[in-house]
Amino acid sequence: MIFKKLIMQNFRVFNGKHSLDLQPKKDGLLSKPIILFGGLNGAGKTSILTAIRLLLLGRRALSFIPNNKEYADYLSQQLNNKAKKEDNSAKASISLEFTHTHQGKHGVFTINRTWGVDGKEKISFEHADENSNLTSEQIQTIISEMIPPGIGDLFFFDGEKIAELAEDDTGVYLKEAVQKLLGLDIIERLNIDLDIYLNKESEGKASATIQKEITDLQKQKESFKVEADAYKEQANELYPKITSLRFEMSQIEKSIQERGGAFAITRDEEKGKQKSLEREIDTIKGKVLHELDGAFPLSLAPNAVNRLFQQLAQEKELKAKQSFNEQFLAQTEKLATELSAALEADGAQVNELLKAYIVTNGGIRAESTISLDISDREFHQLESLRDDANESKAKLGNTLSELTAAESVLDSLTLRIQRAPDEKELVSLYERLRELDKAVAKEKEVYKDVLQKAQKSMTKALESAKRLEKLFNQQKNEKSLQKAVARVSSTQGALQEFSKKLTQLRVAQLEDLFALAYRKLARKEDLKLTAKINPETFDVALVDLDGMEINRKSLSAGEKQIFAFAILEALGKLSGKVLPVVVDTPLGRLDSKHRDKLIKHYFPEAGEQVILLSTDTEVDADFYSILQPEVSHAFEINFDETTRCSSVTEGYFWENQKAEIA
Repeated sequence: MIFKKLIMQNFRVFNGKHSLDLQPKKDGLLSKPIILFGGLNGAGKTSILTAIRLLLLGRRALSFIPNNKEYADYLSQQLNNKAKKEDNSAKASISLEFTHTHQGKHGVFTINRTWGVDGKEKISFEHADENSNLTSEQIQTIISEMIPPGIGDLFFFDGEKIAELAEDDTGVYLKEAVQKLLGLDIIERLNIDLDIYLNKESEGKASATIQKEITDLQKQKESFKVEADAYKEQANELYPKITSLRFEMSQIEKSIQERGGAFAITRDEEKGKQKSLEREIDTIKGKVLHELDGAFPLSLAPNAVNRLFQQLAQEKELKAKQSFNEQFLAQTEKLATELSAALEADGAQVNELLKAYIVTNGGIRAESTISLDISDREFHQLESLRDDANESKAKLGNTLSELTAAESVLDSLTLRIQRAPDEKELVSLYERLRELDKAVAKEKEVYKDVLQKAQKSMTKALESAKRLEKLFNQQKNEKSLQKAVARVSSTQGALQEFSKKLTQLRVAQLEDLFALAYRKLARKEDLKLTAKINPETFDVALVDLDGMEINRKSLSAGEKQIFAFAILEALGKLSGKVLPVVVDTPLGRLDSKHRDKLIKHYFPEAGEQVILLSTDTEVDADFYSILQPEVSHAFEINFDETTRCSSVTEGYFWENQKAEIA
C-alpha cells in the first residue's frame, strides 16, 4: 500500500480544503521513502496522523471502542471551530487516495469520510472493480481486510503510543498484538464453532422430550443473554452521563478555586481567628507598655549607669578611709601615751610617728572628693534598680519578638480574608455543585442497579448454558454420537497441536526479528543482546551474553522507547503487511545517541513509505542533513494565531527561510 494523496477539509485545525501529495518520489533509480512534515507543537501534526488513522480504522482509531453516540460526539469535535462559527451547517471531510493489491488485483482506491456538526458520518469507497453502492459496514469490512484489526497500531502511531508501549510492564498490549498476528484468535473461534456443531448433532439425535428441554433452555439462555445485553447497553448509555456530570463538577470546582473559593469556605473561621489574634496582640502591647513604664529606660544607658556605679564605689571607699582616719586621729594621743609608757619612750615622738603613719598609709588624694554622698541603703536601692532594668530589657526583647510574630500572622490572615470572595458570590456555584453531587450519586445508583440486573441476567444465562451443556454431554455419550464426538475431539486436538506448533514457530521468528531490530537501534554495548519471548505470556525479555534476562524496569526511558520501536518493527515485519509507516513526534524523550540511531537506521528502513511528523527540535538541522538523501519531499505546517487555524506549505523550517533569503 502506498498513500498518494490526503485531502482534509475543515478538519481540526485545518480550515477549508488542504490537499497533500504523499506519493514518494525517486531520484533516478533510488527511492526516497520519507515524506517529512515539520510543525511546532500544536500546529497540526497530530491532525494529519488522526486523519489517516480515522480514514483507515474508523472508530477503531480511538483508544477505546466507542458506542454510536460517543463516536458521533468525537467526530463533531473534529470539525474545525472557525468553520463551525461561520456556518453552523459546515461539513468536515477527509479523503485518502492510495494504491494497493487487494484480492490479487492492483489498483487505486479512495476512501472518503464526511460528517457535520451532528457527527453523523457518511463513508464512500471508490475503485474500478468495487460496487459503489456499498453500505458503510461493507466498506469498513473491505478496509479491515486490507488492514486487519490490531495491525494499524503497528504502522500508524505517535510518541504517546511508543511511551505507552515502552512503559507497559504487563505485556497486555504485546500479547494482544501477537495473538492477532499469529491468528490464534481464529483457532479459538474454530474450537467454539466445533462445539456448536457437536451440540447441534446431539440435539438432532435426542428424544422428543430432551429436544423440547434443549429448545426451552436455548430460548431461556438467549432471552437472558438479550436481557443482559440490553442492560449493558443501558449501562453504557448511563456512564457518559455520569462522566458528563463529573466533568461539570470539576469545571465548577475549578471556577470556585480560581475565585478564591477555598478561602471563602473558611472565611468565618478565619475572621474568628483574626479577632482572637487582635486580642492577643493587645495583651502583648500591654506587656510592652508595662515594661516601658518600669526600670527599662535605665537599661538604655548602660555606660552612664556603669560610670555612676564606679563613682559610687569610689566614694564609698573614700568615705570609709575618712571615717577610719578620723577615728584613728581621735585616739592618737591616748594611744601615744599608752605606747610611750609601755615602751618607756618619748610620748611626743610616738604621737608624731602615729600621725605620720596616717599621712603616709591612710592618706587621701587631694583630688578625691565626695559629690554624690549617698547612703548604703540608697546604694543598694540603686543596685536593685539596675538589676530590674537589665531583667526588663531581656523581657521586653522576648515580648517584642512575640508581638512581631503575632502581627505577621495577623497580616497573613487579613490578606487571606481580603482575597476571599464573599460567600454569597459563590452561593449559586455551591448550590449547583451540591445538585450535581446528588445527581451523580443518583445516576451511580441507577448505573449500579442496571449493572446488577445485567449480572443477574447473565448469571441466569450461564446457568441455562450449564444445564444445556450437561444435556449435550449426556447425548454425546449415546452411541450414535460417538463418531461425531470422536471426529470433533480429534479435530480440536489437531487444532490445539497446530496452535502450539504455530505459536512456537512464530515466536521464534519474532524473537529473531526483535533481536535484529533492537541491535540495529541500540548502543554498541548492547549489540550482543538477544531476545526471549514467553510463548504463553508473550513477555519479551532481553538476554545478555551469560543467558541472564535483563529486567525491563531497569532500562532508562530512552532505552525503553528503543525497545518499543524494535517491538513495533518486528511485529510489523511478522505481520507480512506492506503498509506505509506514519510516526508523529517520536523523538521527544530520546537522547542524541538514540535519536541518531533512529534517524540513520529506523526511519529510512521502516518501509517503502515513511511519513514523519516532527518538530524543529526533533529533526533539527543536523538530523535533517543526515536524513535529507532519503527525504522525497517535505512540508511545513504553520499555525496562524489570528485565525487559530493552520496551513501547509512545501519545504521544511529553515530550508524555507533560506529560499526566502535567496
